[in-house]
Amino acid sequence: MSTPQPPATGPTDPTDSTDVETKGSPLGTPVWIAIVIIVGLLAAGLTWLVTGRSGDDQGSSVTSSSVVGFTIQEATETLEGQGLQVGEISLEPSDVETGRVLGQNPPAGTSLALGSRVDLVVAGDANPIVPDVLNLSETEAVNTLIAAGLRPGQLTRSSSSEPAGQVIAQSPVAGEQVEPGTVVDLRISNGQVGIADVVGLPIAEARATLRNEGFRVSVQEEQSGRVGVVLRQQPEPGTEAPLDSVVVLTVGVAEPEPTPTPEPTPTPTPEAQAVCGKDVFFRTISGLRNPGDAPLQFIEDFICVSGWAVAFAAVGNEPDQIVLQRYIFTASGTSWERVSRDRACAPGSGLPDPLREPACERNVS
Repeated sequence: MSTPQPPATGPTDPTDSTDVETKGSPLGTPVWIAIVIIVGLLAAGLTWLVTGRSGDDQGSSVTSSSVVGFTIQEATETLEGQGLQVGEISLEPSDVETGRVLGQNPPAGTSLALGSRVDLVVAGDANPIVPDVLNLSETEAVNTLIAAGLRPGQLTRSSSSEPAGQVIAQSPVAGEQVEPGTVVDLRISNGQVGIADVVGLPIAEARATLRNEGFRVSVQEEQSGRVGVVLRQQPEPGTEAPLDSVVVLTVGVAEPEPTPTPEPTPTPTPEAQAVCGKDVFFRTISGLRNPGDAPLQFIEDFICVSGWAVAFAAVGNEPDQIVLQRYIFTASGTSWERVSRDRACAPGSGLPDPLREPACERNVS
């Protein structure tokens, strides 16, 4: 039995279909590759446009939260935190606590564009009256406004002698009828006041001024010709300081008396043999004063004429309490004897004319 032989392979037929499609096509292979690439890029671009715009749309919108039951302040903070705004606020009577949100429009769960407004319906009087929050603490004032269906606005702190944190001004003022949700600005005390300028004042007046403003006073002394007067203060005038803080005042006190040069003993005369000098009158007057009297500080001045003398003594417990007291003397041998003003100034007393004015004028004790 013979094995059948495969048909003989002859030359390729010029009309073969495969060759006809390849050779007969008007576009070559490179052109087709370019077309495929362009189509792929177009498809990718369409996909980006679809997904990209969808992402942008999602980023510019937000689903609103429920603020029902919130105060106006809480609702405002919640919505603004989502990028939304509080729109119109209307009030209506309700058993719910005044100032609480009863409803919102658009309702919670709505997809809204950023910046959209959400209207609120709040429990309360449709024509609220601004309450008086003066002298309340900041927290009490804010809670009072919220309870009235109003919103606390700008809180400004300023100098005041009122306690820190206390409301000292409000706008609008109490009693004014306003729209629901109106913003009320408050001014709050920071508990500090400007220190008054007391330099140049007598210490007693300066101390009283500062104490009336709520400060404590500490005094330090400095030798000066301006006895009993405030020379400096610390903190400086105008400085803001907390109430009950200390202001230090530097006050002038008399310079110490120099060591006296022994005065020559005057030649005794028939009219008087007593020595006229500051140290003599200081000892003489010290011996005249009672134990309970204010201490003698120094002899301010003295005049001696023909056996008579007038001495002015500065007495007082503190520099700001020093007063001048007048003493009139006549010589009695080597010592001085005090004479009352009425006796010395009486007609025929023998008081020399040069001493009459300092001895008899009434503006010195």
